[in-house]
Amino acid sequence: MSTDTNTVTALPMRPVVADVLREAADADPRLVVLGADGQALAAGVRERYPERYIDVGIAEANLVGVASGLARAGRRVVVCAMAPFLVRRAAEQIRNDVANPGLDVTFVGVGGGLSYGTLGPTHHCPEDLGFFSALPHTRVYCPADVVDAAWAVRQALAVPGPAYVRLGARADRVVHAPDERFDAGTGLLMRPPGRALAVAAGAGVGIALDAADRLAGPGHTLGVLALTAVTPFPQERVRELAAGVDAVVVVEEHLASSGLGAATALALAGQWHGAFAAHSVHTGYPPIGDREELLAHYRITAGDVAASVLDAVRGPGAGARR
Repeated sequence: MSTDTNTVTALPMRPVVADVLREAADADPRLVVLGADGQALAAGVRERYPERYIDVGIAEANLVGVASGLARAGRRVVVCAMAPFLVRRAAEQIRNDVANPGLDVTFVGVGGGLSYGTLGPTHHCPEDLGFFSALPHTRVYCPADVVDAAWAVRQALAVPGPAYVRLGARADRVVHAPDERFDAGTGLLMRPPGRALAVAAGAGVGIALDAADRLAGPGHTLGVLALTAVTPFPQERVRELAAGVDAVVVVEEHLASSGLGAATALALAGQWHGAFAAHSVHTGYPPIGDREELLAHYRITAGDVAASVLDAVRGPGAGARR
């Protein structure tokens, strides 16, 4: 799909995911959807099966407790909530009541990363993927757009056990073709690597593609590996693609210390020698701004990624790093 910013389409993930959940409810009478004072994701289920939708109000810890009880009673449970409050207010219940026993609960968190923008750091959640990735038995998904958001929710529901899917809060740029085929074990190679490789997820995918377009041409080709399923992390695939490049850059709307930055560095440690950079959220207090302004503040932009790649491939010893 073209990454020309003049032809980019942006669509919200929530309506598509609401349709996926309605289809899942049609197919399985055991499926129930829970919410915490928010009904957009459950719109289809609530309309067709009102008895299979429960809204507990602004009480995320209670939300997860109810989910745990229903799962133990044989229900397939989907929990829908705002990511910052799900992660921070219900961390203990998610860990102890759902993840540790490996219950069949799929968490759908709206507004992970910097999606809520101008609402400020109370509503930013750049640690959600790391939190869920640290839990036992839990699969974690970070879709970039409506296409892989639908795939991620279907994939999460297809495999019993805990799962987390991060959704954007606003309209997200469409970077995938409607018939794209995803693979949870290998990710999606959207650009073949030349001298550099970008490992990206979520909003980072479009940014990495734009950086690759800026660098297109002899000598500076940037490969782009898009990961929708981020946990389990595809270590072997990353090592395979990095084997012939001089630089690896990570592009993510997440803290590097617990996100793709850390996972990629661990995968490459002792296996690969080259320049490494993580364009990720850092822990400094952010300014007030919308999502694009915040991404620029954290240097998670196509220009910053392209500059990192150029610095790496032009640096001392470039071409001899293996």
